[in-house]
Amino acid sequence: MTSVAVASNVFVNQLETNRYDRLDRRTLERAKTLMHQQLYVLGRDIESSHGNLLMMYGAKRVASPLPGIPSLYIFRFRRRTSIAFRGFGVFVGDERTGGIFVHRYLFEPRWMPSCRFEPIAWLPKELTRTRRPRGVDDWKLAYNLIFQLIDWFVEYEQWVRETFGRRLRTGQLVRFRLLKNAILNWDMVVGWSSIKAELQGESK
Repeated sequence: MTSVAVASNVFVNQLETNRYDRLDRRTLERAKTLMHQQLYVLGRDIESSHGNLLMMYGAKRVASPLPGIPSLYIFRFRRRTSIAFRGFGVFVGDERTGGIFVHRYLFEPRWMPSCRFEPIAWLPKELTRTRRPRGVDDWKLAYNLIFQLIDWFVEYEQWVRETFGRRLRTGQLVRFRLLKNAILNWDMVVGWSSIKAELQGESK
């Protein structure tokens, strides 16, 4: 027979898990929209008139073995963390906790088998071994990785602005809007900082 204490702990743990699993839909929708916007401008940065901005910022480029498939760009920093960009999403890995993939159109962490983006998924259909977080500790670790990703976006966007001025992003986002996309934030530093604050507040 399950004791009252054990049953209570199970119930509390489920409530904690739901806190992550059921974050405010409006916040997550904004995060999805901004992720799509962010990956669009990163794609434009690769072919910028100033040069390949991702490589200027320290990315390692891995050419695709498949014709017509864009290269992979990987950032490794703080010795333990790596971020890898694909057109369909972003991988974030930490040697201490593991790795997640965040899909471009679904702002939900999916655990991957490795803390590095290996083997490389060149196509979305190759992401077959991901899984949703299970339990409160799993969700906390996954969202900590998402917060690291958001911090990277903020730092990168600040660097772009300071190095090339606001006009670069404004021009890219004007073209983005002409493709019938919604602009969430013209100032992406403010946009990501706001989303991180909301997610942190909701998940505590």
